Amino acid sequence: MEWTITAIGVNHQTAPVEVRELFSCTPKEGRLEELSFLSNLKGVKELVLLSTCNRVEIYALTEGEEVAFELLEEFLKLKLGKVDENLKKHFFVKTGREAVEHILSIPCGLSSMVLGENQITSQFKEAFELARRHKTLGKVLERLYQRALKTAKRVRSETAVSKTPVSVSYIAVILAKNIFGLLEGCKVLVVGAGETAELTALYLKREKAQIFVTNRTFERAVSLAQKIGGSVIDWNRYKEFLKEVDIAIFSTASQRYLITAGELSKLFRKKSTPTVFIDISVPRNVDPKVANLEGVFLFNIDDLREIAEKNLQTRKEEAKKGWLIVREETEKFLKWFESLERDRLIKELNSLVEKLKECSLSEGETPKEVLDRFTKRFMYPLYRVLKGNPQLLERFVKELKEVTQKVEKR
Repeated sequence: MEWTITAIGVNHQTAPVEVRELFSCTPKEGRLEELSFLSNLKGVKELVLLSTCNRVEIYALTEGEEVAFELLEEFLKLKLGKVDENLKKHFFVKTGREAVEHILSIPCGLSSMVLGENQITSQFKEAFELARRHKTLGKVLERLYQRALKTAKRVRSETAVSKTPVSVSYIAVILAKNIFGLLEGCKVLVVGAGETAELTALYLKREKAQIFVTNRTFERAVSLAQKIGGSVIDWNRYKEFLKEVDIAIFSTASQRYLITAGELSKLFRKKSTPTVFIDISVPRNVDPKVANLEGVFLFNIDDLREIAEKNLQTRKEEAKKGWLIVREETEKFLKWFESLERDRLIKELNSLVEKLKECSLSEGETPKEVLDRFTKRFMYPLYRVLKGNPQLLERFVKELKEVTQKVEKR
């Protein structure tokens, strides 16, 4: 029996969200049911199930490559009640080296939708911890897990794949920090209740900024303020309140400018401290001429995206270094994994040699039958292991010829 590392799954690279959501196993209770079912299938020795918004993947130790495809079909039946060929084509099946390389890349963020993101590491850990608690994780996948975390640590410390921000929201915060230094205590006004504005406000909150929210619909302003731990400013007085803030984030569906250069010039006549305007609306909410006012810094969505794109290109270059680390760590793991196979073959050889010694016709098994079993269970697997090491294979064949010649001379 020859065991192989297997990775099966569907992710943002292979399928749209409407397909991925069909196979989601995010609630832990659901994953437990699937873990139990899949890990008890014939030919499956160890199994981990990773489910996030961008991927549903199974990592397993299976008895040969054939079991990997059987495992996929059983998963489809479990989730859909049948094997749907149109949906099956969205899945990948990787085995051996390819599977190991894929699994090691996951906690590094090298296979993530947002290249180099860190959140996947904690999700990866959670998946393996769940498998460990429910005893579907064994010696091999545990070793692979430890190797994956070590790989992720190396990629993050030896490359800059995670060090340049690519989120528009986070870039806005970085720009504000470049102007103010520490953001602790800075007053931030969020105009509107868009998703990007909310995310930007959350990042600013982490920097211990003081958040204020305003919106045409008062109830929406209250809802967002509660969500991010901020205060509400009445829509009718938000322009006047701009005099008191350090950062203003605009994210509304307005078809016209909500603040003009003329209005702001009058408001800021006596203001001596700088103000950062972050306009992430399309159409724009802030008159672009505002940028000409003294002490005012204006960034619109294109400014942020331009920086994000440059940073993404940097990440892509750094990712190349990351993949070199992944391949290096893959070699280390496979070397250990193949040593397990060699140890198993040696143990099997000893057992078969003893069987040959004790074999007699009266036991119901002929010497030829024992020799045939010896060849199938030892020689073929041994060849598969040795063919990866040409020098060792050559030495083995040479010694085998010498033994054969001695036997023939008798």
